[in-house]
Amino acid sequence: MSNVRSAYLKDVQSRISSAKMSQLAMAMPLESTTPSALTSVKPKVASAPEKALEPKNPPNQKTGILVALLSVGAMKPAIAILSRFPWLVDAQADIADLLIRIMKLSISQLYDSLMDTKERNPDFTQPRPRFSGTRLSPPPPRKPVLSLLAPTPPSTSTVDFVFFFPDWNEQVPICTSLDDLIDVIEPLLRFIGLHVSRDPLFLTKFVRLGRQQLLTTVRIYTVFSWSKKLMSLVFPTTDSNRFHNQKAHW
Repeated sequence: MSNVRSAYLKDVQSRISSAKMSQLAMAMPLESTTPSALTSVKPKVASAPEKALEPKNPPNQKTGILVALLSVGAMKPAIAILSRFPWLVDAQADIADLLIRIMKLSISQLYDSLMDTKERNPDFTQPRPRFSGTRLSPPPPRKPVLSLLAPTPPSTSTVDFVFFFPDWNEQVPICTSLDDLIDVIEPLLRFIGLHVSRDPLFLTKFVRLGRQQLLTTVRIYTVFSWSKKLMSLVFPTTDSNRFHNQKAHW
């Protein structure tokens, strides 16, 4: 794991150095428009010989075991590995997706019982009927296909992906009250950090539950805990989402 950690720290330093460089510093210099520059002919640069492909590093076994444990919902051994190597979440963002998948299941019942949730329009999740000849034909039913990936890929018009292990949620702790958010969700958020922005829907539900808890309690510890989460997770995540949205727009 020392080689994996050193590669991770090297990648962090490269990301920090690249973030400090502005777009203006990376811009190409403007060409001169003088007649001498127009008439001058630049010599052609000889193409460099192609380098041999470097061998890829083998996948890390501990990371693979951690992904497998989180996929099947084995929380205790997965948390034991994360407690020893917490930087794995930042080194491999797929681990954050698996933790968010677990937290979404943990708060789903509590959120549905406290919030006035509207039924989702089935038109957005079901394929629409098609015109064939002179009549309207219903879409064919989706074919369930087993998937080894977690979270499962989104369904298509003909295929509905199903995780191969349906009992993965049996070992996941379920929040039954607002006080369980501090005991169940907050420790997992400490591993994820700012990667919680990968699922804005979960973050929205979590903040709504926090608002509901602050409206129904006057305990100093609860208010301090939520103010700490807002300053360390929610506000930086909002700025990160705004930056990525602007980058995608440009």
